[in-house]
Amino acid sequence: MITTSTNWATANSQTAKMPIYAFAIAGQATVYTTHDLLAFGVTGTLPSYQAWLKTPQGASQTIDPVNGRSSIGELTCEVLDVGGAVTAVAGGNTVDGSIVTLSVGYPGIAWSEFVVLQTYQLYKSVPSPGYTSWIFTSRDKQILTRKTIYLHPENGALLSGDNPWYLCGTPAEIFQAVALFGLGLDASVIDRTQCVTLDSPAEGLYAGVRPFEFAITESFQAQQFLESDVFKPAGMYPVVKNTGQISLRGPRPPAAGVAGAVVCDFNENNLCTLPVVDRMPVVNEVIFRFDYDGSAYQTERYYLEATSLTTFGRGQQWVCESKGLRTELGGQWFAQWAATRLFRRFAGTPTALRGGAPTLQIEAFLMTLPVWAGDYVTVTHSKLPDVTTGAIGVTGRVYEVIDRSPDYAKGRMTYKLLDTGLTGLPAAYQWGGTGATRPLVIGTGTIY
Repeated sequence: MITTSTNWATANSQTAKMPIYAFAIAGQATVYTTHDLLAFGVTGTLPSYQAWLKTPQGASQTIDPVNGRSSIGELTCEVLDVGGAVTAVAGGNTVDGSIVTLSVGYPGIAWSEFVVLQTYQLYKSVPSPGYTSWIFTSRDKQILTRKTIYLHPENGALLSGDNPWYLCGTPAEIFQAVALFGLGLDASVIDRTQCVTLDSPAEGLYAGVRPFEFAITESFQAQQFLESDVFKPAGMYPVVKNTGQISLRGPRPPAAGVAGAVVCDFNENNLCTLPVVDRMPVVNEVIFRFDYDGSAYQTERYYLEATSLTTFGRGQQWVCESKGLRTELGGQWFAQWAATRLFRRFAGTPTALRGGAPTLQIEAFLMTLPVWAGDYVTVTHSKLPDVTTGAIGVTGRVYEVIDRSPDYAKGRMTYKLLDTGLTGLPAAYQWGGTGATRPLVIGTGTIY
């Protein structure tokens, strides 16, 4: 979720409001806005600006939690070319490749309280038909991971059988090594804090095993490698934050509990239309291939969800191949754990959530724009059919945001929400050592 100030949140919550958007190109003195900042009462130290920006549509982000993928967002901003001033900036071929930001604020708040919506990299600037404006198109920083890595980051020579790059560790450690050493990205591009959190013993996700050991002997495309060989088997997916950082999300809410992770309640006060209900495909067969020896996978494991197969027949088959997953490092246990996680979410077997995982397509007012892809939210709606009970009306049902599409020009936000039975999920038990009741008891002896 986007972090905002109290004044910004108060202005954003109003039914009648006028958002002010600001588009800035790194290294350029002028900020382009949709309204005159001074005339609309924006306070504080104002930048050099021109109110020549047309209201942008915004950039969307779509998550594929089954296959560990996230779409690359694209942002288009159009700036009027008054007196050729923008041509003088964009026409010299000096701004492409620059970092750009799109921010939003409201009349009466301070300029310092404007909230950054997107931080992208500009890759194309062209004049509009008729040459009355310039169109700036930028993409999120995942585009940087689409590069092919040819050289060994430790010695600078070509990757080969005689010069392999050995990559070992947890999924987050592999991601950091590829991003920082293989691609040479600055540490500020990735969310290292989240990587540390995912690997922490308190989360209990990946701290207990470091199952990956890659021996990379040829060039590889970084994004494809991370998605297929690391994120997919680990149940993870990448998310690009509003600050531009590439972050990671795990296959379940934080250990502290889903209740504390919920950032927004979608209800009849902030929804524009009735939610549209759909279902994800049932996944009840998993095939893992690992222990790669340089030419073929030496281990293949099949995992079947018997109850789901009996109820629904064969559903979608999920095949995962990872050249780094190793039996001697706990790979077989890890594969079974990952399959269990996948079945828990998508096999359609929970008693109260039979069938493919439900999804909701919702259209909400602009006041919900701080909600981000990968966030956990609740839905409360008196008219929404409850697929878990057959009743009409849902209260506080927990969903995961897997698609976020803004339309700033219309003042609307569209989200796709995924329900994998998280409602009521308790926090992980904390071993406090204070004499509290322990969950593991044998006979009359408490296990510490």
